[in-house]
Amino acid sequence: MDLLEITDNKNRHPWEIARKIIVSKLIDKTQKKNIKILDIGSGDAFLANSFTKRSKNYYTYCVDTEYTTELINEIEDGFKNKNLKLHSTLNDVKVDKIDITTLLDVIEHVPVDIDFLNGIISKPYINNTTHFIITVPAYKTLFSEHDELLKHYRRYNLKSLKQTVNKCNLDVIDGGYFFTILILPRLVQILLKKINIKKGKKNSTLGTWKGGKLITTIIKSILLLDYKINRCIKVLGINLPGLSCYVICKKRI
Repeated sequence: MDLLEITDNKNRHPWEIARKIIVSKLIDKTQKKNIKILDIGSGDAFLANSFTKRSKNYYTYCVDTEYTTELINEIEDGFKNKNLKLHSTLNDVKVDKIDITTLLDVIEHVPVDIDFLNGIISKPYINNTTHFIITVPAYKTLFSEHDELLKHYRRYNLKSLKQTVNKCNLDVIDGGYFFTILILPRLVQILLKKINIKKGKKNSTLGTWKGGKLITTIIKSILLLDYKINRCIKVLGINLPGLSCYVICKKRI
């Protein structure tokens, strides 16, 4: 979860739970074992902590510029996970090499995404075997007040995301979309918010998921089915549009 979205409400959004499972599947596609993961922009470390639970030999190093000493202590005490380490800068990460770097809905937050990526790639623990898994919100036509609240600079499509990583000497191994089923609801949501703004109504804030366990499980299952269908159709060379876009890439040799 983005630190901007943290509230006293502890319910996890089904979107977030489904994305955790999808990213885990993307990690599996790299075919790496006993891995060290660098999770940049890790927020409350919900995802990063889940990565380490998949194997006792998985280690995740979290980096988020919003981390304070107090927040780091609070998150680490909450998870009590010796394979999870939190840092406020990339320079604080002390490791010989990183096997997988994840940037999950992160690069849309920075003014110049290419410079940001190049800064990461230049670190000594990033080498030619390091895989990058990058997810971003898709389609600039869906840019809304929610993006502004989250301090997004942009949204991407698969073409523009590939162009961005290519400019950083990263070669794309795999890429596509997920959460196709959420595009229409998002369009309706954007339209309704525009109507509310014209009527002078205040729009909802962040971090407000209040669904119960049953409805959360149902929605999560639908989203995962959506992902599986997309993967099957992708085998035919067809990339269905989705609310989220991803690439898996490595440094160009």
